[in-house]
Amino acid sequence: MNLIAVSISHNRADVTVREKVSFTKRRQAEILDYIKYNIRAEAVILSTCNRCEFYLAGENICDSFMKYLVSLIGEETASYAVIYEDMACCEHLMLTASGLKSMILGEDQILGQVKDAYDFSKKHRTCGKYLNILFRIAITGAKRVKTETLLSKTPVSAATVAIKLCQKTLGTLNGKHVLIIGATGKTGSIILKDLVSLKNVNVIATSRSHGGTVNVFDGAMTVDYRSRYSVLNECDAVISATLSPHLVLERDKLSEALTTKKKRVFIDLAVPHDIDILQDENNIYHSIDDLKEIAAENNKIKMAEAAKAEDILKKYISEFMIWRLFEENRLLFSKNLILRKKMYRLKSENNYQKFCMFIDKIKEGKL
Repeated sequence: MNLIAVSISHNRADVTVREKVSFTKRRQAEILDYIKYNIRAEAVILSTCNRCEFYLAGENICDSFMKYLVSLIGEETASYAVIYEDMACCEHLMLTASGLKSMILGEDQILGQVKDAYDFSKKHRTCGKYLNILFRIAITGAKRVKTETLLSKTPVSAATVAIKLCQKTLGTLNGKHVLIIGATGKTGSIILKDLVSLKNVNVIATSRSHGGTVNVFDGAMTVDYRSRYSVLNECDAVISATLSPHLVLERDKLSEALTTKKKRVFIDLAVPHDIDILQDENNIYHSIDDLKEIAAENNKIKMAEAAKAEDILKKYISEFMIWRLFEENRLLFSKNLILRKKMYRLKSENNYQKFCMFIDKIKEGKL
């Protein structure tokens, strides 16, 4: 059984590439079905602002999947993909779920995103025995990293770094007006919570009306999403974090709305991008990739904790690899009680190298 992870992430691909692999849930379901019925593999798709990753388990699947990927996204976009096979696939998922491969080291949201991706695959019945065990162990390991290291003790996410970028660009947020578009989403709600906790910051949040009723956010002025352009002129900063497949701020309408000349910052956390780029001496635009500089400062502080996290994850990587080897070699000891007892004892020791050596000796007839 082959395991592969095919990753297009912030490590190699900028936002203009990643937005080409930002698939809607409906499209993800179609892709999962294709993989299940045509490539005959188990599959999970992990899609976030900073990555699109495909996890597959099946026999001789790498070449057939990569041909499909090229047909899906084009050869140029597919050239940004990194392929992880077998143990490297297992390691990659463990590190990713724990936030060790995130732009912001140890960021909080990724574990929930991994769980959601796994649940989505289970719902569509494309997650079989191998990926079920792999994702369960990875999630368990990531939870232990979260509780036993300081990586998440001071929660840092794209939301908190975006606010720091606003402060850095404007000099201060004291007395400033900040508009949040997408305040009901996961990232937007964190931005809203963090901003309203600051003193002397005027927070404005958009909300879509449902039956004529607009959600009200504590500590913020709420405006109907359809009226967003009407408040732009008074704003000093705009942070957009939606899942909209369409632009939420268009260049021509922005130009009409911004009648007062002053320094403004637009931070676009969406993939694909939300804001039609409007950049001049007064208006500064940042995409999610522009968070890297501030994230790098945070990452330096957390490097020691990352090393602790990697040590924790070794146990879980070994656990999965032993389970896989055990499953694939059951026939070697199924009728030999002595070997079976020894096999189970070695399995409980969770030493992958030792377990491999034992299997090799059985195959060579030395036991």
